Formats: sequence, C-alpha cells, structure tokens
Amino acid sequence: MSDETVTAKSVPERLLQAGCDLGISDWLLVAETMNQAFADATRDPEPMRIDGQPYAHGFFTISLLSTLMASALQIKSSGSATEEGYILNYGFNRLRLIEPVPLGARIRGHFTTSVNGTTERGPVTIIPIDVHIEIENCERPALVAEWLAAWRK
Repeated sequence: MSDETVTAKSVPERLLQAGCDLGISDWLLVAETMNQAFADATRDPEPMRIDGQPYAHGFFTISLLSTLMASALQIKSSGSATEEGYILNYGFNRLRLIEPVPLGARIRGHFTTSVNGTTERGPVTIIPIDVHIEIENCERPALVAEWLAAWRK
C-alpha cells in the first residue's frame, strides 16, 4: 500500500488539462413536458415524428449540454462562479446531431477536454471539450461535438 494520497483536481484544473476525462453525467429523462416547454419558448410547436413516434427537438438536445456537463463535473451549474473563476459557453468547432432522441428516452453526456489543449484569448481561456450524448439502449449517439468553453479568472 502506498503512502501517497491522491488529491482530486479542482474543476478548473481538470478543465485546463488537455485530454482530461471530465466525467459522465447522470441519466436524464427527456420528458415530453420538457420538450414542449422548449417548443413553446422557441415557437416551434411540433416535435419531429417518425412513424408516429415523437422525438425531441435537435436544439433542445443541444441545450441540455450545460446541465449534463454540470452533472458530469458534479457541480451545481456549469455557469457557477467559483473563487477560481467561471465558465461560459463560447460556441462549437463542430457539432452533429446523429440520432434523434425519442421523447421518454434517457440520455447522458460524456465529456473530455481536447488533446489539443487550450487557447488564450485575452482574459479568457478557450477550452475545447469533446462531447457525445448517449441515448440509453441505442448504439448511435444523439450528438457529437467539439464544444468550446470560455474560462475566465
């Protein structure tokens, strides 16, 4: 048995480390009521239907990235400020909606910082995060992306 103790890295340390596995979120049920609230807010009232099965709006799936990442990082909110700084959405280098999410299905997010590392842009650090959203019992992911987060001290 080793005398060394393993100390958990802080969220900023993990975010700023290239190739760091940020974690897997808890499963999230994509309920019809959640999709309908999104549809009402965006004035896009009809969910996609394939063979009569309703599916979540693609942009709704994208909008769940923040809550899924907060779950993976085990923090209250992905935009929560800490003494060390805060993280903001900066955009995407690439994003593909691969498989539509059936309403009533469960999804979870997998997050890893890119092996390419960060980029400094003035007072912020741009962090590329490789993400895919898994649909329970489905071989293909709902979404794959390189999401850009901006870390500000």
